[in-house]
Amino acid sequence: MTDSSTDKQITVDGAVWILPETPDAADVFKQIEDALDNGTVARVAVLDAKRRRVEILINGRTVTSVILDACVDPRPSETSI
Repeated sequence: MTDSSTDKQITVDGAVWILPETPDAADVFKQIEDALDNGTVARVAVLDAKRRRVEILINGRTVTSVILDACVDPRPSETSI
C-alpha cells in the first residue's frame, strides 16, 4: 500500500483523481494544460478513490475547473519552520 499523503492528484470539475506513479506527473499536467489552452481533449490515465485504473477525458472547451496538485510541501495554507 502506498502513502496517500504523497499522491499527486487532479481535480476536474470537483471530481478528484489520483495520478499513478507513471507516467510522469509533469507530462500529464502539460497534456492537460495543452488541452485547456487549445480547446482539445486530453485522455488521462488515473486511479479512482479505490485505486482502480481508469481513463478520463478532459475536454478543454467545456471543463470549468482543473486543479493540478503535485503534492509539494508546504501547502499554501501551511507554514514551514
